Amino acid sequence: MKRRPNGMIVGVLTLSVLLLVLLVMTARPHTNTPLDPDNPSPHGAQAVARVLEQHGVAVDRAGNLDELRRGNTGDETTVLLTDEFLIPHDERQDFLASARTAGTLVVVDPSESLRESLFDQEADESENVPVYAASAGDGKKIVALNDPTLLTNASVDDGDNARQALTSLGERRRMVWISTWNGATGEQTGLDWPAWKTPLTWAIGLSVLFLVVLRGRRFGLLALEPMPVTVKAVESTRALASLYRRSSARDSAASALRDGTASRVGAGLGLSQGRRSPDLVADALRARGAAAADADGVTASNVPHDLAEWLTGPTPENDKALVELARELDRLEKEILR
Repeated sequence: MKRRPNGMIVGVLTLSVLLLVLLVMTARPHTNTPLDPDNPSPHGAQAVARVLEQHGVAVDRAGNLDELRRGNTGDETTVLLTDEFLIPHDERQDFLASARTAGTLVVVDPSESLRESLFDQEADESENVPVYAASAGDGKKIVALNDPTLLTNASVDDGDNARQALTSLGERRRMVWISTWNGATGEQTGLDWPAWKTPLTWAIGLSVLFLVVLRGRRFGLLALEPMPVTVKAVESTRALASLYRRSSARDSAASALRDGTASRVGAGLGLSQGRRSPDLVADALRARGAAAADADGVTASNVPHDLAEWLTGPTPENDKALVELARELDRLEKEILR
């Protein structure tokens, strides 16, 4: 009779699976792209992005012109370009035209040519300070972050970096962050797990493992129990013979045939249990045949000492020889036990 699984165990296992699924679904994707808002590595910018979100700034990503135009809502938007060389040359003008409509345009480490197109002053005038900002009219602003480490996770806590980064990026209510373009970089590489989810995952996994061990097979020696059905000897013999045949184990099959015949013939000759090996039974048959021959002058018909040779000898070379061995051992057994 099968035991039904305990309802509490099923409930705990189900709850554990649901929690693991929830953890995976709520995990945020992260990338290995430099200055990416979802990159938690030292050269990423996840820390700055999270602080901006905590201060009420909605951080969105854009990877092409259509996404930039949808995310850019004008005066309430900051557009951040982490690397100007992400933008293909044939899209530069369209990008700048769209980005300039934002309230603030921030470019990280712009090149000399880009500085000249963004600022009225000479390019070298904005290179001596970490952050250079200039008015673009109508309340708009253009900012050059000359030091990219202001945004990195590894350096954001150094000196005045955090204040300068948040001042440059947190002025507007909405932000469009551009660290990839047309899928050229920033392929997803894993999951960003909050710190509290790691110990929780371990706790759930260990709990499931404990329940499996607790309710599973006990460690130690196997306990023998009576089978609820009876297996006929002929079925076991046929199954074993089939295994021997498939594996070409003629040596094992021949040994099994000789051992069985020796055991039964030895019992018929009155030999003790310990002296019923094929070699000893063959010796007993030869000795009995020799004694009968000395008494009658001929070998007694009921002592087939010539058949004793089948109890020993080499392993059959093929299936035909194995069948012949089985036939001769059967004849030997019938001669002795008749």
